[in-house]
Amino acid sequence: MRRVQSLVLLTIILLAFVSMLPLLSCAKEETAHLMTVEWYGSGRIVVNAIPKTDNSMTNRDYKLLGFHWYTTANYLINPSNGYGLSEDAVVTNITTSAETWDAQTSAAVFSYSNITSLTAGTYDGYNVVSWGSYSQAGVIAVTYIWYRGSRIWYRGGQILETDTMMNKAFIWSLSGEGGKMDVQNIMTHEFGHWAGLDDLYANKDYWLTMYGYAGYGETYKRDLGLGDILGLRAVYGK
Repeated sequence: MRRVQSLVLLTIILLAFVSMLPLLSCAKEETAHLMTVEWYGSGRIVVNAIPKTDNSMTNRDYKLLGFHWYTTANYLINPSNGYGLSEDAVVTNITTSAETWDAQTSAAVFSYSNITSLTAGTYDGYNVVSWGSYSQAGVIAVTYIWYRGSRIWYRGGQILETDTMMNKAFIWSLSGEGGKMDVQNIMTHEFGHWAGLDDLYANKDYWLTMYGYAGYGETYKRDLGLGDILGLRAVYGK
């Protein structure tokens, strides 16, 4: 009789444990990991290896981070700046950067919500674009990506939140002025990270938006190249 009771008790314990497995799995998946993607100024370039003319519409290169958005990324913009830039124009430039990616896929990857006083860099449930001070020298902008899941397979990881900080150590412009960083140029690249694309560092990829360096007055990254588009569609479809 005692043996029967023990077996019944053991069965109940096992059933209770099995019933808790989905909850344990869910709790594990909710763990948020942080990745930062820093974008540096021009450097380490072998000039004679860079295509002399823009070949971005024939270059198929791209690299994926290993995670992406499973839902639309609703984002906020803090347009406050110390450069005399119109806040309305700042919002227009940044939303245009996001829409440049959305135009190349039927998926609704990004959606602008509103302006905010929040600043980028805090895991707080809001996707924020803002200016801020970043300690690492030479970094033009940094994108913070909080994600869960595995990066082994590119569809395995899920982005939970993304922020981008444009570094106040640089001077910024909305019109591609020499000696300044162009907001739309830089933010188009950064939204590529939001979408799940990684930097490219080969000199042959110089003309692609996801090339990992940028220069003053540069504007060609405002438009996507073939590789950028193929990377986006590899994750979100056409």
